[in-house]
Amino acid sequence: MPDAAAPGLAGRLRGVLAGWSAPQHRDGLALVLSSGLTSVIGLLYWVVAARLFPPEVVGINNTLISTMTLIAVGAQLNLGNALLRFVPVAGRSARRLVFTCYAVGVVVAAVAGGIFALGAGWWAPELQHGVGGGPLTAFFVLSTPVWTVFVIQDYVLTAVKRATLVPLENLVFSLLKIALLGVGALVAFGGAIAVSWMVATALIVLGITGYLLRVLPAPAPGEPPTGSPVRPRAVARFVSADWTGGLFTNAVEFGLPLLVLVTLGAEQAATFGVAWAIAYGLYLVSHGMGQSLVAHVAADPEALDAARRSTVTRSLALILPAALVIVPGAGLILSIFGAHYAATGTALLALSSLSAIPNVIVTAALFGARVRQQRAVLLGVPAAVAVLVIPLALVLMPAQGLTGVGVALVAGQSVVAAAILIRYWATRRRVTRSA
Repeated sequence: MPDAAAPGLAGRLRGVLAGWSAPQHRDGLALVLSSGLTSVIGLLYWVVAARLFPPEVVGINNTLISTMTLIAVGAQLNLGNALLRFVPVAGRSARRLVFTCYAVGVVVAAVAGGIFALGAGWWAPELQHGVGGGPLTAFFVLSTPVWTVFVIQDYVLTAVKRATLVPLENLVFSLLKIALLGVGALVAFGGAIAVSWMVATALIVLGITGYLLRVLPAPAPGEPPTGSPVRPRAVARFVSADWTGGLFTNAVEFGLPLLVLVTLGAEQAATFGVAWAIAYGLYLVSHGMGQSLVAHVAADPEALDAARRSTVTRSLALILPAALVIVPGAGLILSIFGAHYAATGTALLALSSLSAIPNVIVTAALFGARVRQQRAVLLGVPAAVAVLVIPLALVLMPAQGLTGVGVALVAGQSVVAAAILIRYWATRRRVTRSA
């Protein structure tokens, strides 16, 4: 009996590994790995900064970088998702499409960064006082466009089936930041934190841009120019819906900390920040797998349903084991940060981690809608999540504290996921009957 069972077990194991070696899932796993590496080494960067510089210097620079990245992500107008969708079908016009989107992102980011810096005396006087008006403007006008291109580049690498380079890119970026930070500390340069971040970003952008110039399809020398199969109007329509939907997603993912601060105070906001950072790592799993789905199916939308089911299965295979560890161990995990965090955030961490499970369905639906350019889904699904989660959190927080936020996350994600599944099953039944 054991001899007969062993080959069967070995065969199943080979089948599981073969599934992960498929290009779509291999690239998705690479993006998940990239997110993990970035989070871990990013934490190390701030530990080093805290050891090398006084707290007030770290605080100012951390605020500079956080604000700059927020503006840059908004300024890229979700062009990354557009490139993920359209580069695989753009043919020899892919290079022109990519660098046109770069140009748009750079201009919008420079304007947005400049407006923020010039108006900082009204909405961020502490930042202006700590840095100075001139240096603040220079930092935002220069660094915001560079970070915008940095964000877009990961999507382009995924679109050209080079997602396995993304973890390497982010590893080099993270280590380069730390090295430059050390150099700045040696010469006693107070702006070393922000400058190390900006210089490391610029160097990576230059390197990846050079690589993309080699791999992106372009017209051959002497070849007559041909029209692009990707129309600017189609890209603009896609971006308008996807960017608007992204605003609702950002309202949940990045707006909840502000709501907690205003409603429950700074101590509870600190707990929320730690717990949400851990749970959000599970959300990034389905996001990475979804990016790979779009890149590999954009040129063959007929394969979407099978690819989406496989994406959901693979995402759950990564998220469920992690949730099974985090949920019962939430208190122990938070105790690493201190007794306050364990006492106030255990239920929140458990619930927000559980909310990543129905989010797999929500995220798969969104990335599937990007393949089919379903603008109503791109806008409606994130709006539905935000409309459910944010008001419910506001209602529950006064009575339940941070636990109420966790309940709102689970409820909102679960209701929207259930609605997506019901709609999917109803559609399949109609198709089956008509056939």
